[in-house]
Amino acid sequence: MYEFLQEKYDDLLKNESIDSSLYDKYDVKRGLRNNNGTGVLVGLTRVAEVSGYYVIDNKKEPKDGNLYYRGIDVKEVAKLSGNDFGYENTCFLLLFGHYPNSSESRIFKKILSENYDLPKGFLENIILANPSKSLMNHINRSILSLYSFDSDPDNIDGFELIKKGLSIIAKMPAIISYSLQAKTHYLDNDSLHIHYPKQEYSIAENILYLSRNDGKFTDIEAKTLDMCLIVHADHGGGNNSAFVGTCVSSTLTDIYSMISASLASLKGPRHGGANMAVLDMMKDVEKEIGFNASDDEIRKIINKILDKDFFDKTGLIYGIGHAIYTLSDPRCELLREKAKELAEAKHSEKFEFYHRFEKIAIEEVQKKKGIVCCANVDYYSGLIYEMLNIPRDLFIPIFAAARLVGWISHDIENLLYCNKIIRPATKYVGQKKDN
Repeated sequence: MYEFLQEKYDDLLKNESIDSSLYDKYDVKRGLRNNNGTGVLVGLTRVAEVSGYYVIDNKKEPKDGNLYYRGIDVKEVAKLSGNDFGYENTCFLLLFGHYPNSSESRIFKKILSENYDLPKGFLENIILANPSKSLMNHINRSILSLYSFDSDPDNIDGFELIKKGLSIIAKMPAIISYSLQAKTHYLDNDSLHIHYPKQEYSIAENILYLSRNDGKFTDIEAKTLDMCLIVHADHGGGNNSAFVGTCVSSTLTDIYSMISASLASLKGPRHGGANMAVLDMMKDVEKEIGFNASDDEIRKIINKILDKDFFDKTGLIYGIGHAIYTLSDPRCELLREKAKELAEAKHSEKFEFYHRFEKIAIEEVQKKKGIVCCANVDYYSGLIYEMLNIPRDLFIPIFAAARLVGWISHDIENLLYCNKIIRPATKYVGQKKDN
């Protein structure tokens, strides 16, 4: 039976292939990208802006990168939190358009904390009863299951979407942490540890508390994770998961389905999980030359990677380079500072090695490929998660937990002001058979 399918599949590849030259002939924007690498405009937004280059005479010219949340630079957003937890205030900013004052912040955080707990029976019947080797699939299924616990799930009025969205954001620490516990207990044969969310904890604190067997964490650990949530909260409406979400919600489906679609998008390695590739690459580099390697030794191993002669033989240096950012990625700059502080607190020698490797890698890529590049957010986020002893299974789920507010903000904005089903066109280039 399957031999038959294989034969038909081979015929498909042979007889129905699309010549790559046709994309240029019909001016098809593959991946919704222009020929100069810039993105095709598909919408308008006031939620967030990503800026990493100028376009002069239809060519990309490098500049320092900026990420704005509602017109405020993400570096300033990070400063506004002071020495407190800032992710919740960042959520308020993205949803409502201004940074909250102390009274607004207090009320908003109370609303979130009162929604931390999962519905009755959800933990036992939805999460623990159905463990999965893929946490992202498990989390996706859990989000869809919340639909059944909503008394009015298909209501997509803007205010209703805000209420439902905040409830999902608040429940995400429990969902991702319990999904991890279900996997480690039922599939990895480890002990099961269930803690219940604490209303006095921030979202970052609850993620660490719920996911750790002993529930213990330090202030610098929680503040570092909080910064990771801030920088991952949004990245404009054109990133794949946000765009997928607005595509799906433009059909006027429910918020749970919209978030499910975005989660499915984020699971793909081209969008999420690049920080794991950075960790794997750096571990191989460490084995090969050690943390005390000279700059020349680092330079040689980098060139071996670029020459497809080391690590995964792709020629890619993971964590270096970005589709938009050229001279700098502001998210990376913020996480670099946090990684340094955390490494000092944990007496880790890895940060200094990562920092040296970063600078030399940028030099060698520019020299070898002639392109201006910088380290991106994934370069240090994986190192931070590793120093926080966060299991790899939680890397992408934490990204998803942070990005929820961005998806929801773009969803509401698109429904309010664009309010058209997203339907681009494709050009038929196959044969037409006459009757």
